[in-house]
Amino acid sequence: MTKEFEMEEIECQQSLFLTDLPIEMIIHILQFLPLSSKYRASMVCHSMYNIFNDPELWRQYEVFIESDKDNELMIRKGKKEKMLISKFGKYFKILTIKIYGHLKGMPEDWHPVLLKLSNQCSLEKLILKVGTFSPQCEPLRTKIPRPPKEDMLVLLSLIRNAKRIKQLVIQCWPFLPDYPEDQDIIKVIARNPTFHRLEHLSILWPDSSQMLSVYQPTLPNRRMVLELVSHLKNLKSLRLRSTMLSNDLLKEFAHCERVDKLQLMKIYVTHGKSNPQLHIPFINPSSWKCLTDINPNFSVNCWVIPRVQAAVLSNMLTFDCPLSTVVFLEWSRVNDLMLESITSKYSKTLKRFELYCGLTNYDTSLIRMVEECTSLTHLVIKSCTWYGLHYRTVIELAKSRGSGWKTFQIDEKNVSMVDQIDHAENDEMVAHLENRLEGIAIDPENDDRKMKRMELKESLAAILGSEFVGRRKSLIIYRNKDGVQI
Repeated sequence: MTKEFEMEEIECQQSLFLTDLPIEMIIHILQFLPLSSKYRASMVCHSMYNIFNDPELWRQYEVFIESDKDNELMIRKGKKEKMLISKFGKYFKILTIKIYGHLKGMPEDWHPVLLKLSNQCSLEKLILKVGTFSPQCEPLRTKIPRPPKEDMLVLLSLIRNAKRIKQLVIQCWPFLPDYPEDQDIIKVIARNPTFHRLEHLSILWPDSSQMLSVYQPTLPNRRMVLELVSHLKNLKSLRLRSTMLSNDLLKEFAHCERVDKLQLMKIYVTHGKSNPQLHIPFINPSSWKCLTDINPNFSVNCWVIPRVQAAVLSNMLTFDCPLSTVVFLEWSRVNDLMLESITSKYSKTLKRFELYCGLTNYDTSLIRMVEECTSLTHLVIKSCTWYGLHYRTVIELAKSRGSGWKTFQIDEKNVSMVDQIDHAENDEMVAHLENRLEGIAIDPENDDRKMKRMELKESLAAILGSEFVGRRKSLIIYRNKDGVQI
């Protein structure tokens, strides 16, 4: 018995318990857990209870408010959440407020909780997802009812009482016309002098995981955005939709009285021929030039979601626009004319090019773009088109920079392996898609294609001068020079 006891004691001494880790590491682990799991972990021992009460664990918090008063489960969760907010809210630095659906009446017991929170916390970043809509399930394309005054005042108290906020992200908000001044988010921001120190502003920028825009019944117009930005003299980055851009906005950023000059503008391009609210604006080339003259480091990143013609996009992205990144999302469209336009106008400024939409027989235009855009060091092609890029083109693209590529990603399904033009790969693709529709998982590759694929990977590994990361359906290499995050 004594030996067995000694063996167990030795094993216990050799075991590593969670509480043996540094507190900073335990806090980092707990931050990935949902609120209920954090709470249960705090009941394990005194050490975990003390860590649960550590201010650093509550630095970042997300509040989800359920408007369904008949949902008993959410009501019980809400009670526990309100208790925790009252206790730990003073430690919040990064706060997300999420209310799904139209803001038609928050439970009244949330009002004192949010009011107290607005007075006790010192937020550095605020994210608002208020009134997120789904176009398929929300029948609100007619007249939108105005949110209750009490709810608006409570939510806006987080902005009205903010003291040291540096980042404001408005992912969704009920931008309705003719609000009283105390319910108008732009007016409330303008009246808070501490927002002069705001450095980063995002207005209706989509979720970065899918880059899908939520249904927004009413967008803020250009006048509203200009009024907002005119009060924010310290902005360093701005994310907005193309419909909010104007010549006056660019002139405002070029004003010499600004404390810090704008470094980055990210534009999410939306366009609708039948809806004037979604028209791409005409930007005078002199407006871009005026801004770049006063701040040579200023750059523009552009995400394109609609199928828009090159001529229409050129109304906004003129020759003097310092475009450094352009991303064509899955639902957009690229052709030779679009690629040639980008090449001719941004050969000195373009650094990153990403393509997720259809790609067919644009090999020559892509090679020319990479050759002439000498600063381009990030290339991502993950098109929804099968076999749209010849394997010799992939080799040419890799050779153009060699080990100078910081990001080089090509999806293997986009690469054609045949040397002669025939219908072999098209037939193979159709057969593959038909089997997918029938729920049968097959590998569409024949032996010849597999052999060429392996040869292509070896060639790219030699050209790029880096360890290759091979995946079953992808030819992907990651290069993280200068700390670039992929």
